[in-house]
Amino acid sequence: MLADISEKVSYLQGLSEGLNIEGNPQGKILTGILGVLDEIADDMINLQCEFEDFKEYVESIDDDLFDLEENFMNDEDFVEMECQSCGEEIYFESDLLDDEDTIEIICPHCNEVVFVNDGSFDHDFEYIPGDLENHHM
Repeated sequence: MLADISEKVSYLQGLSEGLNIEGNPQGKILTGILGVLDEIADDMINLQCEFEDFKEYVESIDDDLFDLEENFMNDEDFVEMECQSCGEEIYFESDLLDDEDTIEIICPHCNEVVFVNDGSFDHDFEYIPGDLENHHM
C-alpha cells in the first residue's frame, strides 16, 4: 500500500515535469505539494519498517515473559489467604511458611501485616499447586 502511494506520487511528479508547469505560480505550488507528498510517502515507508521491527521486538519480549511466567508459576506452590483487615485474597509462595528467617506478609491493598512466619498467626491456608494463572484471582 505504501509503495503504491510512493509510485503514485512519482507518477504525478513525472506528469508535472512533462507538462512543464513549474514556470507559473500555480505550477510552483503543485510542484511544492508533490515534493511534500514525496517526503511524506518516504517517511511513511520508514515508519512502517520501524513499526515492523518494533512489533517483532515486542512479540519477542512477550514470548520471553510468557516463558518466565511459566517457569515461575509452575515451579512453586502457593498459599491463598484472606486479609483480615480488608478482605482481599492474598497469594504467596508456600516456602515462606517454613523459612528460617522471620518474614512478614503484607497485604498489597491495605498495607496491613497479614501473616508472620513466627507462629504468632493462626491461619488455615488453602494450598494452590504451582499454576496460579488457572486459579481465580
